[in-house]
Amino acid sequence: MGSTKMKKSPIGIEPKNIWESRRFQNLQSAIERYNEAMFPIPVEWIEEYNEFVNRL
Repeated sequence: MGSTKMKKSPIGIEPKNIWESRRFQNLQSAIERYNEAMFPIPVEWIEEYNEFVNRL
């Protein structure tokens, strides 16, 4: 008699909403660090931050 084993699916990809949430938090933290250190904040960061805010 052969045993039927259930195959586990391979590891997939992190859901987009989780990745985006983490990215947004990292972006906020980086902007705060640069601001506190009085470094210019890269324009790309501001643009990406604004994209996130507009979607919320």
